[in-house]
Amino acid sequence: MLYLKEYITESTCIGIWKMDESVEELLSAISHAEWIQNIYSIKSETRIKEVLSARLLIKELAGEEKEVYYNDSGKPFLADRSYHISVSHTKGYVAVAFNAEKEIGLDIELISEKIRRVKSRLISASEYIDENNDLIHLLLHWSAKEAMFKFIDVSGVNFLDHLFVGAFTPEQEGAFRASERRTNAKHEFHAFYRVEKDFVLVCLEADD
Repeated sequence: MLYLKEYITESTCIGIWKMDESVEELLSAISHAEWIQNIYSIKSETRIKEVLSARLLIKELAGEEKEVYYNDSGKPFLADRSYHISVSHTKGYVAVAFNAEKEIGLDIELISEKIRRVKSRLISASEYIDENNDLIHLLLHWSAKEAMFKFIDVSGVNFLDHLFVGAFTPEQEGAFRASERRTNAKHEFHAFYRVEKDFVLVCLEADD
């Protein structure tokens, strides 16, 4: 079911779908079955639910069903190119961001202590982590860097050397600056975030 639909800027809309339905219920809500024929080759029921939930969420955001393709790296795009999209999923949830004008990057992460195990591979010495709320701050850093990784869509990305999150103190929602140094464009980003009971989410746009 639809968990959230919100415009975070004038042109970027995010949606979150909570995966409460069965595969059969999700399939019954899809009109263009010919666009999801490959779903039947997927062996994981969880993955099937993620794909179908993303399609229904795209329908909710766009107002109609859209055919989805994937490039060589697995990045999704709409067949009719009507919107730029970014898709992410975590346990029990799928998130989609839409923008008709420019590329966006999106990531959703389950709140879990596991992030602490990879802190040294994720956070550079110059990046700030709030000691009073370090778990959420670490997860927001991770989510921001995953969103940047999806946005730039190139190989050879090192999260320590190429992706950076500006200093901020995490609250329930807000914004921060981020940047990447992997591409020639060296994008600077405005990143929006939300912290929910089960997950954190980051959606970002590059500066014009």
